[in-house]
Amino acid sequence: DAEKHEIWVDLGPRGTGLIVGREIERTGDIKPGDLISASVLEPESDEGHAILSLKKAAKEKGWEALELYFKNKEIFTIKAFDANKGGLLVEAEGIRGFLPVSQLSAENYPRVSGADKDEILHRLNSIVGKPLRVRVLDLDRRDNKLILSEKEAQREETEGKVAAMKVGETVTGLVTGVVDFGIFVNVEGVEGLVHISEIAWDRVDNPGKYVKVGQKVEAKIISIDRDKLSLSIKQLSPDPWLEEIAEYKEGDLVEGKVTR
Repeated sequence: DAEKHEIWVDLGPRGTGLIVGREIERTGDIKPGDLISASVLEPESDEGHAILSLKKAAKEKGWEALELYFKNKEIFTIKAFDANKGGLLVEAEGIRGFLPVSQLSAENYPRVSGADKDEILHRLNSIVGKPLRVRVLDLDRRDNKLILSEKEAQREETEGKVAAMKVGETVTGLVTGVVDFGIFVNVEGVEGLVHISEIAWDRVDNPGKYVKVGQKVEAKIISIDRDKLSLSIKQLSPDPWLEEIAEYKEGDLVEGKVTR
């Protein structure tokens, strides 16, 4: 009787089992005559029946499913239910786990100037409740450890996209972060960096004066390192210095002003 917070189970030749209190996981769809899975907590109580648990059985099934996902490198969808400054708190197959910041995709990685922890947490909270495609990165049933990765779930796809890109090619991407040393750009799911020295031909002190997060930009691929791109915005326009010196030739006598 689920309403009394107890379920009696016919164990055949082994007698009768009882599930009570917090060991009842979900009883809304359980009715007399159903075949259910339960774990044995006590083979025989003082009253002569076994004490069973639905919750423990569900957890064991969850670990078995996750171990199979890990073995087969399977990709599945989860939603984070909370966040902290280190990453997202998640649940998969009834097991609680963690998705570290470092394992987020280029699209969701919180690029924040100065590694502002409060801003990082604000960005992570915006992902809570959204579907994320992940793989199991590491798990240990004994230690109750489950680590998931969004980046690993996209690895093959990302490597395929990078293989199709070439140095010297012009690409369009979305600015995902503006930091002191440059601009992070998401190019079709591939992470790219425009270093501060490659933003403009002029001296750049603050990259935030040139672009904003969410803005689309065009850039030239200047190098490819595995699954990351080095990009240049300034190389899409002529070097103004070359125009300035066009009228000069070697051996000319010119006047100049000492600037440093």
